[in-house]
Amino acid sequence: MEIKLKGWSAVAALVVIGAVLGGKLLMERSTLETEAMEQLKLTLQGEYGSYLLHDVDADRLTNEEMEAKAAELLELQDIRFTSIKARGRGDDVRVRVEVEVAGGDPPDGERVRYYKLSHSTLTGWRVRREITALSYYLKLF
Repeated sequence: MEIKLKGWSAVAALVVIGAVLGGKLLMERSTLETEAMEQLKLTLQGEYGSYLLHDVDADRLTNEEMEAKAAELLELQDIRFTSIKARGRGDDVRVRVEVEVAGGDPPDGERVRYYKLSHSTLTGWRVRREITALSYYLKLF
């Protein structure tokens, strides 16, 4: 099967192809701000919670100490991204985020984090793993 496009029909075909590709890219980027950030927040909340409770022996804590730990865990729920930058699309999106927890530094002290995410139309966004800054910067588009 051979398709020959000349003149205005070729221009129209290019416009349609560009619109489809642009629309797909725009949809991925718009959901990155909402859905992907929720997945990143869940990942960070779990990491920070395990960091906070690493050496805690619940059997030896008093009620006051347990309440203090619970208050600290609740503070970890207040995760904000002060900066979000992404490269790539589809199954290979690399994200650079600047993290703020309860208005201050995260428990591990790392304000800038890098992650590899993937997006599927059926399952949505997934956090694949944390990556290095070099891996983020080597991804051009």
